[in-house]
Amino acid sequence: MRILIALSLVLLMSACSTLSESECRTGDWYSIGLRDGQNGYESRAADHAESCRKQKVKPDLNLYNSGRSEGLRSYCTASNGYQVGLRGTPVANVCPAATQAAFQSAYQRGFERYTVQCNLEQTELRISQYAIQRDKLQEKIKAAGNDKDRRRLQRELENLNQQNKDDRRMRDVLRVQAIAAPLLYPQ
Repeated sequence: MRILIALSLVLLMSACSTLSESECRTGDWYSIGLRDGQNGYESRAADHAESCRKQKVKPDLNLYNSGRSEGLRSYCTASNGYQVGLRGTPVANVCPAATQAAFQSAYQRGFERYTVQCNLEQTELRISQYAIQRDKLQEKIKAAGNDKDRRRLQRELENLNQQNKDDRRMRDVLRVQAIAAPLLYPQ
């Protein structure tokens, strides 16, 4: 779910103006490129040019690309890759060949921990809702008008109890996985 939300936000942000009017007028293209690189964006020079078209400002591509390259040097590290993965943030293939493998490997480790944490939260939520569902089913069993309905509801309750057991076991496994995974990527 978080991944879908993050992707939706990325798409929404790309549809909006990438620069404000004052950023266009200031025209600090090195800083704009630096920021884009530090955020792991693919080149957004064309988007920035479109944003600044109303002010009749054209980006200085040399300064932008120079700043972006510098920003990518700080973005494309293994430790940052791990942190980006830990947040569940989708990434584009923007790193230079020399750093891509280390960044991607660390990102994958961070993303795996993120996935374990998300699964743990979802499992704990299901477990917390179990008592409410159980109580409702028990009330329905008491109120059932005939044996056939009572047996059907009793089977639902048994299935719910089994799912609760399964979720509790899964929670224990996920807790161990979460503890076993390092919080920080080693330098």
